[in-house]
Order: sequence, then structure tokens, then C-alpha cells
Amino acid sequence: MKPVFILIALLLLPLALFAGTPATGDAVLRLRDAQQRPILNASVTFEYTYTDPVFGELRKTDVIYSNSYGVAEKKLSADFNTPYRITIDYHDVTDVIDSTWVGGIDRFVNLPLMDFSIRTLDSESNSLGLVPLRITVGEKEFTDYTNGTGYRVFTQYNKNLPYTVYAKYGYIEHFVQFLPDNKLHNIQIPTYTLEIKTINDEGNSILSEMNLTFLGIEETTKRTAGIVGLFSQIPEGNATILLTAENRNVTDTFYVNASISRTYVFDFHPPIISTPVLVPEKPVPENEVQISVNVTDPGRNATGMAPTVNTIPPVELYYSLDGTEWHTVHMYPESNSTIYTGRLPGQPANTVVRYYITAVDKSNNTATSQQYVFNTFVNGPTDNNRNFLQDALNYLSQYGWAIAAVVILAVAYFIKKKYL
Repeated sequence: MKPVFILIALLLLPLALFAGTPATGDAVLRLRDAQQRPILNASVTFEYTYTDPVFGELRKTDVIYSNSYGVAEKKLSADFNTPYRITIDYHDVTDVIDSTWVGGIDRFVNLPLMDFSIRTLDSESNSLGLVPLRITVGEKEFTDYTNGTGYRVFTQYNKNLPYTVYAKYGYIEHFVQFLPDNKLHNIQIPTYTLEIKTINDEGNSILSEMNLTFLGIEETTKRTAGIVGLFSQIPEGNATILLTAENRNVTDTFYVNASISRTYVFDFHPPIISTPVLVPEKPVPENEVQISVNVTDPGRNATGMAPTVNTIPPVELYYSLDGTEWHTVHMYPESNSTIYTGRLPGQPANTVVRYYITAVDKSNNTATSQQYVFNTFVNGPTDNNRNFLQDALNYLSQYGWAIAAVVILAVAYFIKKKYL
């Protein structure tokens, strides 16, 4: 036999003798990222063969995690000179090491991992803090959020894969896409500023409490007080303002998609109801009577009259045939006019009809007219007497309290002159 073959045989003899025999040793991996920093908490899986004296050959799998120094260390007992596999997983990077077990391993492993940072900003480039983030890479997804100053640092992610980061503030997600590159990436979210002013119906500024509710990170209410309120960092979407002044509330919901100034009026004055006009002027038995009034809302900034209040016209006519039971008639406005008209049903001859009118404006200020009277007399009094009686009834209805006061004073004066 030639010397060279003898030498090879001698070298292979130990391998042949120890094949299938477990050999115990340390497996040490020192994990580093693209900047040669330790990789903490990476998953390291060892797959190897071990021959047990009782159970024979076993396929084993052990999982450990790298420590704060980036070291994954484990003592293994594996069959000498058999294949083993080490799989390292961390932040979308998988590295596989295939080799043959000879009783130990100690090596550095470099993974393509780099950092990236996210900052969330408003339209004025001011930080938006605590904004929820949704990060996707391939088919994977995870969530996070920025800190109170609008920043979030992501450490050691696969520099070869594109990441998409979504920030949700309000109803809409905004995103940025990039490869991890140790740089700061901004997500600028469109936001708007609202200026709220409060005045009374005379046009004078008044103090009010202001509460603006909108969807930001979650449903949020911002509060302030004054004659002017300034609200910033409002995202696109619905917002509701609640204003309170002198125990009165004004509420409005509107859609925000621009920076705007809005003025709200507190109307403290009720409408003014004119003297009614009857058609016919002298009601006829069994025929309906049309009653019209002019209703105006005073103040140059008055809120005015609503078309309806809970589907009911804002002006109503109440009438009674006995002074006890009252009936309601809706009064409708004439086209583009402040004249409101209602119709009373026809009544039998010699009927006395009492009536009054109420009106409510958009600010829920209510006005009530004095009580009026008309009649359908046809028997007894002549026309002149009938007119005189109707006028007297109206006069008594309007000024009865004054007449009563005069009578009381006259009686008191008489008693004093005669008996005192």
C-alpha cells in the first residue's frame, strides 16, 4: 500500500471510530448587525442528531435567544461528524448555517439589519405625539405608536426589504415607504386650525365656553373659553362644537377639510308678533276666518325663524270657544315673507272666539301675543252695536287689568270721602 493512502486511512480512522457517538461541546454564535452592534433577543434554532443508549438515534431541536451581548450559547451533545443546522431569525431576516458537528462551534454571524426612525407631524411641521402606527413588510404586519414628542425608533430591521409605515390620525391613514437606512422618515398628516367666535344678536362679542369634539387618535374634546377660541391640529373629518353662554347652548356639527373661522350667534331676544289681520274683517257665521300676522326676529344678527321646529311651523294659532279648551292651528309663511297665515274653521252664529299666537325662533326664544276676541253675532245687536261689542271685548281683553285698577281706586276714594 502506498504511503499516501496509509496516511489518509490514519486520518479517517478517528472519524470512523467516533461516527454515531455523541460528542459534547459548546455552540457559540456572536450575532452582529450591519453596524457591528450586538443583536439582542434573536431566535436561534439548533437541529441535530443524537444517539441515545436506550432510544437510539434521535432528531433534536433546541431553541435559544441571544443575550444582551448578542451571544447565543448552548452546550450540545450531538453525534460526532453528523450534519447539523442552525437557523437564526430576527426582524424579517433568516440566516441558515449548515455544517458538520465536530464537538463545538464559535463564530461571528453578521445579519443585514439597520435602524430607521419615524416622526409624525401636522401641517405646520409641529410634532403629533402618541399616533398609532401600522407597519407592513411583505405579508407581515405589526403595530406600534410614536412617543409623546412624535418620534419612534425601530432598531435592527432587514435593510433589504421595503417597509411601509402607516400613521392614523383622524379618519384617514397616511404612509411612507422606504428601505431601512438609519434615517428619519417623516409622515406629515394634513391638519387644520379652527377659529371660533361668539357674538350676541346685536353683533357684540360675548364670552362663552367652547368644547370642540373630533376624531384624532381617538375621540377627543378640546376646551377653551373667551370671545375667540383657537383650535389646532384638527384632522379632516366631522367636528362638533358646543358653545355655552348665559346658560344658553349652541351646537353645530360640520366637516373639516380646511382652516376656517366660524362665528356663532347667541340670540337672546324673542320674535315680535304684529297685531293680527282678519279676513273677512267681520267674521261671517259658518265661514272660516283667515288670520295673518307679521313675525320678525329683532337684532341685526338674529338667528331668525326656522322653517319648522320638529316638523311643526314656528308660528301657531291657539283658539277657544269657551275660554277653557284651546285648539291649535299651524300658521304658514307666505312665499319669501315674514307674514304667517292660519285659518280658523267656521263657527255658528253668535259665537265668541278667543285666540292668541305664539312664535319661536331658531334659538328657541318664544313669544306669545296678547289674547284677541271676535264674534259671529247676527241676532240682537245691530251692525253698529255688534262692532261696538266686538271692540269692547277686544279692549277688555287687552286692558282689563287697567280698568279693574281704576275701579278699585275709585271705590277706595268713595269710601274714604264718605266714611273717613
